[in-house]
Amino acid sequence: MATGNQISFLKANLDIISEPVLIIGSKHYDFDKENIRNRLNEMNIMDITGIDIFEGDGVDFVVDITDDQSDFIKNNSGKYSTVICMEVLTHVRNPFKAAKNLTAFIKDGGSAVLSECYVRKISKMPVDLWRFTYDGTKELFSDLKFDDSRARISLTREKNEQLLVLKYPLPQLLAQKSEDENFIGYFLRRFHRKFFAKGIFKISRLLPETTIYSIAIK
Repeated sequence: MATGNQISFLKANLDIISEPVLIIGSKHYDFDKENIRNRLNEMNIMDITGIDIFEGDGVDFVVDITDDQSDFIKNNSGKYSTVICMEVLTHVRNPFKAAKNLTAFIKDGGSAVLSECYVRKISKMPVDLWRFTYDGTKELFSDLKFDDSRARISLTREKNEQLLVLKYPLPQLLAQKSEDENFIGYFLRRFHRKFFAKGIFKISRLLPETTIYSIAIK
């Protein structure tokens, strides 16, 4: 699913995005807020290939990124200057194999633009298997060098979509209103806790839905 924050992250790192570009998980759905390929075209990036496990709009080749016997994977090693993989690995059955194959697509000196949800509801597209921290993403792509200065997070409970610098501790919902929480959300959360909750909202803190964005170089 393409989001405004994904496009913002691509724009912020346009200096390291060069052609040819490979988009992994490129299928465009009717409910997508954004279209990554179209937005890259607007940034004068035209040499783009899209792969996905399903056929559909934006998909040039149907590829299982975990399939080592795939002709596409075998024939395109070291071909791409930039590989974009945003919120895909949470859905694959073997993320380590997927990361290895993704890394193989990248030319020496090329870049990977990555994002993965760290906290969110279960999303069946077609399955939902994993969550990755920033350090977990680095472990998946251990052959790449990550630029920590470019790492960002987004919090979908914010009133408006925006990227924040990745820093620790990660934003969390406390008894008081967080800077990253709008007033209505805070009011409803407190109202629920005071009058209805005996379960989850008795927990002293709760992470908001969070996505972590990163840049890595081969």
